[in-house]
This record gives sequence, C-alpha cells and structure tokens, in this order.
Amino acid sequence: MFGLKKKTSGEAEEEKKIAEEAGQIVAQAPREDPAPVSEGTGTGSAGSAEVPDEEKKEFEEFKKQKKILEIRRLLRMIDHTMLKQTATRADIRKLCNEAKEYGFHSVCVQPVYVADCFRFLKNAEAIKIACVVGFPMGENKTETKVYETKKALADGADEIDMVISISAVKNGNYSYVKREIKKVVKAAKGCPVKAIIETSLLTKDEMVKAAVCARDAGAAYVKTSTGYFGTGAKAEDIRLLKQTVQGVCLVKASGGIKNAEQFKEMVAAGADRIGTSSGKEIADDIGAGKDAF
Repeated sequence: MFGLKKKTSGEAEEEKKIAEEAGQIVAQAPREDPAPVSEGTGTGSAGSAEVPDEEKKEFEEFKKQKKILEIRRLLRMIDHTMLKQTATRADIRKLCNEAKEYGFHSVCVQPVYVADCFRFLKNAEAIKIACVVGFPMGENKTETKVYETKKALADGADEIDMVISISAVKNGNYSYVKREIKKVVKAAKGCPVKAIIETSLLTKDEMVKAAVCARDAGAAYVKTSTGYFGTGAKAEDIRLLKQTVQGVCLVKASGGIKNAEQFKEMVAAGADRIGTSSGKEIADDIGAGKDAF
C-alpha cells in the first residue's frame, strides 16, 4: 500500500523539496481569471487618404492568408481523440481521415487501435499517433505501464499519454509518482510522454506537486485530465500548471473541450496542446475547411 513503506532519507528529503516548491507556487497563483482579451485589432483610423484598389486587394489577400496560417497553427495543437470503449475500426478510420483532412497534430486512441492507426496513416507521416497508458484510472502497477508503453511503440505509436497513480498522490507518496513517470519516460525512448494528473480529483497543492514530479521526471507534457472524471480542463488550472512547470515541459488541456470558445479559452490560458473528441466541430467553428488546406 502507498505510504506504508518507510521512506528513505533521500525520498523524504525529495518530498520535502516538492512540498516547499508547491507551497510557494500555490501562494503565488492568481486568484481570479483575467479579463478576456478583445479580439479586435485596435489599429484606429488609417487616415482620410484613399487607398488604391490594387493595394486594398493585396491587403485583403494578406489578411486572408494570415488567417489561414493562424487556423492551421491552431489545428496543429489538437490531439484528435477517440477513447470510448464502443469505438469500432470504422470509427477509428474516420478519426484518422479527419486528422488528415484538417491537419491535426495527432490521433489519440486506446492501445488496441494503435496498429490500425499506423496502417490508416501510412501516407500521412505528419499525423502522429498517441496511445493512452494506464487509462483511465492510473492504478496499474508501474511494470504494467512500462509494458503498455513498449507495446504501443512497437505497434506504431509516436506519443504516450500516461495516467499517473492518483492513489500515490493522495497518499503523499510523490517519490513513487516521480519514479514511475521516469520509468515510463525511459521506456518511451525519446517519444513524448504526457503525464495525466487528473486535476479535478486533486487539490491545488496536490496538482502542483504532481506537476513538479512530471516536470522533474522528464515528461514532455503535464496533461490535465482523462475526460472520464470530474469537470475536465479549467483555464485556472492551465495557468497554475504553466506557472509550475516554468517552461521545462509543456501543458496539455483535455477533458470537456467541446467547442471553439472552450478551445480558445484553453489556448489563451497557455495550453500548448488540446485533447478533444470534438476536433472536427471545433475546426468548423473557427472557420476551417478543406479549402483552408
């Protein structure tokens, strides 16, 4: 059981450092959401002189191209996700086709569908394959998560989305959390590992300590949620996680992100990647389509 084994002096000292850093970060965290930023350009009047028609056309084309590039950048932040246990092979093929059509960063699937994704995306190397590990509870033994990671990579996965041991966090056994993430990172052999900490089940102090563990264990991302428990991603949690990891690793928002408004809120809060099962709907909401690519 977590917490029953006597900790070594090194583990005790490490957890003391984690606790001290977490206390400082939580104390400095912003108490209120900042006011929303206006999307207007705020450029003001350009003067009374008329602009020639040709220059107007060039400027409009410039704005159009700039908008297309921005849409592409935003869509490249999306991990197009399908993790429900009722998903069929036809559903996964459709997921992969949508990822190619809209230019998403990756598809995120259960281990049983990694090999299928590898076949469906064989001519679309830009689309990565993310596989969940220890999903959704996180309560597998470490050696099980390590095996899942190795098998996912053998089947063609490029990224690993691993659920940390929430019970270890609740027992205050952060040395276990950090050690487990390190082992999965090592098994991933350089492929990005996203440590899912399930923010809605944690206090702010626990959230920060778990993020410190992920950061210091070599995870490429701290990820908010599986989407299976609680409220999912919150903008305030994204800001706190960004403050915690200090650029050493990135932050992925996931869970409950269903539309363009929520997507933009997570991006504005500092999310570097967005996990969502509504990628197509979000893309359509922000004005993307086949002609944008």
